[in-house]
Amino acid sequence: MDNFKLYTPINIGNVEIKNRVLMAPMSLGYEEKDGNVSSRLQDFWIERAKGGVGLIVVDAVTVDSSVPYLGFTISLGEDKFIPKFKSFVDEIHANGSKLFPQITHPGPESISWMFGKTPVASSNYINSLGKSVRELKVEEIEAIVEQYGDAARRAKEAGCDGVEFHCAHAYMLAGSFLSPLRNKRTDCYGGNLDGRAKFAFDVIKNIKKKAGDDFPILMRISGDERVLGGNTLNDMLYLVPKFVEAGVDAFEISGGTQYELCWKIIPCHYESPGVNIKEAEAIKKVSKVPVFVVGKINDIKLGESLVERDVVDGVVFGRPLLADPELVNKGFEGRYEDIRPCASCGGPCITRERSNPVAKCAINPELGREKEMAITEAKIKKNVVIVGGGPAGLETARVAAKRGHKVTLIEKSDRLGGQINLAAIPPHKQDLTRWVKYLKVQVEKSNVDIKLNTEATAEYIKELNANVCIISTGSTPFIPKVKGIENIDAITGSDVLSAKVKDAIHGKVLVVGGSLVGCEVTETILHNAVGPVQIHMIEMLGEIAPNLCPNNKVPLMKMLNEKGVVMSTNTKLLEITEDGTGVIVEKDGKEEVLSGFSKIIFCCGAKPVNNLADELKDIEVHIIGDANKPGQVHHAIEAGAILARKIGDVENLDSEKAIAN
Repeated sequence: MDNFKLYTPINIGNVEIKNRVLMAPMSLGYEEKDGNVSSRLQDFWIERAKGGVGLIVVDAVTVDSSVPYLGFTISLGEDKFIPKFKSFVDEIHANGSKLFPQITHPGPESISWMFGKTPVASSNYINSLGKSVRELKVEEIEAIVEQYGDAARRAKEAGCDGVEFHCAHAYMLAGSFLSPLRNKRTDCYGGNLDGRAKFAFDVIKNIKKKAGDDFPILMRISGDERVLGGNTLNDMLYLVPKFVEAGVDAFEISGGTQYELCWKIIPCHYESPGVNIKEAEAIKKVSKVPVFVVGKINDIKLGESLVERDVVDGVVFGRPLLADPELVNKGFEGRYEDIRPCASCGGPCITRERSNPVAKCAINPELGREKEMAITEAKIKKNVVIVGGGPAGLETARVAAKRGHKVTLIEKSDRLGGQINLAAIPPHKQDLTRWVKYLKVQVEKSNVDIKLNTEATAEYIKELNANVCIISTGSTPFIPKVKGIENIDAITGSDVLSAKVKDAIHGKVLVVGGSLVGCEVTETILHNAVGPVQIHMIEMLGEIAPNLCPNNKVPLMKMLNEKGVVMSTNTKLLEITEDGTGVIVEKDGKEEVLSGFSKIIFCCGAKPVNNLADELKDIEVHIIGDANKPGQVHHAIEAGAILARKIGDVENLDSEKAIAN
């Protein structure tokens, strides 16, 4: 390992942190109803402590038990929470990390409206959930300030090493006071920058009064709100020295606001790494206490470089620690190729399933299930043949080999990665290739026998003496059988992304299907355009890319609109005209003719490819990933991860049960 400064100790106040890596506060949906730390959350954080994180910041710990955040919320609003919180903190300490709870009053972002109680804020406005909030009276503000101090005192009694005070993003109560976008008061808590900051100063003073001057405060702020009328970097350069004088011991620099620029707070594909570095570097120059930066620091090498060059004092990792809890240890040991990489994809860590709204990770199926997904040696070692080297097949091979099975991976093309290779083609999606590189290296290190450019047949699998065959052959694009389809050379989105369409597409183009693939194909055509391109996208549903997270969707839709893409929803393709340049569609119950197209491209979903399964006899067969049911990448990887953990442990393993969550 290189002796990078990132891995050296640093003090926040009088507390020494063993390295300069902080774990960002993230709401994951694992909380208990009663305000305590759940066993699931504890397991999650313990794995990150074991993985080398210097300081864990626990997200959104409310100072008022009656005011919950987005869902079930950890609380330090009453003394009764101290004992259980202390046992949790002791576990974190035993595994080598320090811990700061992020104490906050959810204020405008509280879901108290669900219980008939109007959320409170600095002023009257509509919150991020579209609900009205109520302006606090001065006496109410003073009572809440006391609650912050009481929560900090409880944190200290529970053995915490300090607290984080959330004042960023024009969000939650403290953020709503600090930001001119929210605070329209004319009393002592508003009117100008000093007035808007008074609430924060009062809270800092109360924390120090009740928890002691030796109890550190880490303050999270937006270095710049990046919205006209919001706080600017200059505002923060003015306030930071004053916050230090008031008692703040370190800063975590974020940026943007939760309302106007959500993709700046949790930057995904459409933002470059390190979105808040410029502001953090400037703030460090006026701060006498350590400055940490957060915001798409998705590669530990970037973190090493920032600290080495003295741009900041330390870095804050969020989603990369969801992807790999051992991130810090692996970086310290120089095992970069073994780090399971975060691609900042905006996937299931942000875009939750409605039926089970907890955080998952596209590349790490173990997230939130650290104990139950531990990899153990198989009871019976088997000869496992996997057909298909996409994400499902690669993850299955990785885990099965680690469990002691003999694994052969057959891939008919000349490269591994499957659909991820296509998903990485559109602009801004290059980071997805990191998943393929990681999985490829891991299966190679696990001595998986990889056979590229090889067609799997029942005879060949029999020759390999397979006990188990896993079909992960993916899917093929679906082309609807509409009238007139024979009048055109049907082109699919995959044809465009895989460069089967040899030349740049120009002229008037119809994209049939407004899902994520349709949007990505449209974006790719525009990006590669040589000459004028006019794109019309039609979608049967009432929304374009309905399942895409806002952090990606907002900038994507902005770009498509700026490029003049026509997007027609509630529009069904009925027929292709005889000359192949037009279509008949049904929109809102009425037929219309769209004409003049030089290309018609189909992005209408996919159908499974799993014919081989029917040819295999007298062998245990499982079908996973898109070969079972086309879906998102995390579904494929999760299916492979779960199945591989059961092979050799369960007799007559049923495929459907094996891949069930």
